[in-house]
Amino acid sequence: MQAVVYHAPGDIRVEERPEPTPAADNLIVQVHACAICGTDLKLATIGNPRCHPPRIIGHEMVGHIVHVGADVCGFALGQRITLATTVACGNCPYCARGLGNMCPNAMPISYDFDGAFAQYVAIPPMALAGGNVIPVPDSVPDDAAALSEPLSCAINAQELAGLVAGDRVLIVGGGPLGALHAELAKALGAADVMIVQRSEPRLSLLRQLRDVRVIDGAAEDVAAVVRERTEGLGADVVIVCAPSREAQEQSLALARKGGAVSLFASLPKGASDVTLDSRLIHYGELRVVGASDSRPEHVSRVVALMAAGKIDWPRLITHRLPLAEIHAGLQLMKEKQSLKVLVYPGGR
Repeated sequence: MQAVVYHAPGDIRVEERPEPTPAADNLIVQVHACAICGTDLKLATIGNPRCHPPRIIGHEMVGHIVHVGADVCGFALGQRITLATTVACGNCPYCARGLGNMCPNAMPISYDFDGAFAQYVAIPPMALAGGNVIPVPDSVPDDAAALSEPLSCAINAQELAGLVAGDRVLIVGGGPLGALHAELAKALGAADVMIVQRSEPRLSLLRQLRDVRVIDGAAEDVAAVVRERTEGLGADVVIVCAPSREAQEQSLALARKGGAVSLFASLPKGASDVTLDSRLIHYGELRVVGASDSRPEHVSRVVALMAAGKIDWPRLITHRLPLAEIHAGLQLMKEKQSLKVLVYPGGR
């Protein structure tokens, strides 16, 4: 089968690989679609020591089951599924607390197990035991289901930030995850959603989103726009999706007293020190929270929102490509020419 394989930092190849081997304790899934993630772009540029080459990559997927092992219960041939791709150990103190995304022994699909930029992917026993395989109902199209995993990371962050219906939300950084955060916040009942972006063509792409105030960070006074839309109070929740020290530092001044700031985007290792105004945190009683990855329950919740028609997913997908054009998709992301890019291993 054709697959996208990581060999070394910056060395990603489309090549022929053997189809995964059916076993009594696994599933084999034929992949319909797999979205390109920022972590895939990182592998294609600077690499990641957590990924063990040669490794088939890709994890934001949807497909249907073509093999059910004799020892596997609860799944059927032809059933469509998506994945929660951080496979936790189930035995550590974090797993005991229900925080599998914090598991120090986690084995992510596309890092420790082969991923879904391929015609077929094997679902290992460890993922089955952890509940990482999420059924997709007929009402959710393939393209929508392929967005479930990145949206699950967003829902984890928004839960940690305490976002509730009626909140006024500001998202700083209008890349793919910023756009997903905007759509998710609307689905969860936010009264007003604002998103800051500085450059084209992403400004134009974001303006295709419905009921989202797109703020041109290079031409508009962001703080003034936020004050005007919040009666001078500031946003209830500020979500920083830009991997920028400046964005993280300035975010505190955009939140209302008693509000929350989510540092969703990670800064580069060795360049992650920031200076935060502790007086704003202290006197404003701000909550500053992090968010990393997601768990199976988050993916399930996103799939349910999709099934209920709550996510305007078509506007999040800007490019669709065959597997052989994976490098073109990565280049689109590198040049910030896209939102979500979908890849079809078996063709559309």
